[in-house]
Amino acid sequence: MAESVISRRVFPFFAWGLAFHSLIIASLYGVFRVPEDLVRQIAAWKEALLAVLLVVIVIRTMTGRGRKAEVTWADFWILSLVFTALCYLMTANPFFNAGLPAEAQFMGLRDAVYFMLIYFVGRATPEIIENEDGARRLFILLVTTCVIGIIERIIVSPEMLVALGVASYFQNFLGVSAFTTGNEYGLPLNYWTFIAGRPFRRAGSVYLSGQGFAVPFLLFFPLATSWVFWRAKKIPLQVFAYMLVCVALLMTLTRMTILIAIIQLVLFVLLMKRPEWAVAGISILGLVFVGAFILIPGFPTFVWQTLSWQEGSSVSHMNDWLRGAAAFFERPWGWGLGTADQTAVRAGLQYITGDNLFLKYGVEMGALGLFLLIMVLYTLGRTGLNLFRYAEDDSRRRMGIVIWLTSIGIAINGITAVVFNSITLGWLFFWIAGAGVS
Repeated sequence: MAESVISRRVFPFFAWGLAFHSLIIASLYGVFRVPEDLVRQIAAWKEALLAVLLVVIVIRTMTGRGRKAEVTWADFWILSLVFTALCYLMTANPFFNAGLPAEAQFMGLRDAVYFMLIYFVGRATPEIIENEDGARRLFILLVTTCVIGIIERIIVSPEMLVALGVASYFQNFLGVSAFTTGNEYGLPLNYWTFIAGRPFRRAGSVYLSGQGFAVPFLLFFPLATSWVFWRAKKIPLQVFAYMLVCVALLMTLTRMTILIAIIQLVLFVLLMKRPEWAVAGISILGLVFVGAFILIPGFPTFVWQTLSWQEGSSVSHMNDWLRGAAAFFERPWGWGLGTADQTAVRAGLQYITGDNLFLKYGVEMGALGLFLLIMVLYTLGRTGLNLFRYAEDDSRRRMGIVIWLTSIGIAINGITAVVFNSITLGWLFFWIAGAGVS
């Protein structure tokens, strides 16, 4: 009964809460002027709820009322990564003289592994993929945020975003003012991308940043694709909603995520053995690409700079990677939790590396942390593929392909971004993956 309540009530609440988290917290802090300490307590709702869910599941398991499940390799790799992080938390300062503030280490623990524990909530609630309710709710959430993103890009000005508290949320509440330089509004710089020297604004939707809106598509795009195109007979309203999703994704102007969406679509077509879909998709993509060349000034130059690695963000990525690689080989046993990417910036530290998921874990927890992260992604991806191939019903097979494609998307996008900074992607993916393993 408890698992049923978690699946039917808590899961959709969690999904919608994660998606609207930034908007709600920014409004409380920047618009309604709620005291900062209270807002921080409210912002920790997801961590607190996860702790409660884990306690409930452990109690039910110990009393014999929970689902019986065999231990899997995915369990082992995730628990090993969590245990490794805890070891670094306890030993970095006394044994390695890291000199790290406790706040930075606890924040690093939260950002690196704590959210992965929701995987075990998924292990106890496999029913979220055993019927269509879970996928339907996520599809509705996706379409809603995409519609908001399209409308926001058209009618919401940067001044209105400032009035909504977005600037103060990032600069003062999150403490990442370094990411808001380069524009007069104090908004996250990734609200814009530059094409031939001209700024083009990205859609941010309820995530309050262009990249923040784009990264969850690593999970949501394959979910929407499988939801709409799995059946032989297509529902016109769903196809229209899928078109809105594609438009919203393009309006994020996030090249890597868009490229990964195309890769996920091609892989989906290959697995489903529908070559006619591939022809149609390539034709549409070609028309969009040609249209962009004709209609967007400077777009050919933008494409060339991207392919030749001359674009500004490409140079920034390379600098972070070189610095991170040097730090990794200098101390392959790790520099300690909270020393990389956004976590270090929020903790007031000079970050060692950024813009790479694998270097973050490698720098913070050494070669062991990097190896365990790779094994986690590999095992979950393999589980998704096996679920697609061998599950007996369409609902589980469909979510299996979603898990597999998301694992691939995370691995690829992780080269240029710490994608788990997106709470919507990280928390929901591990919950769904845990359900798939069960």
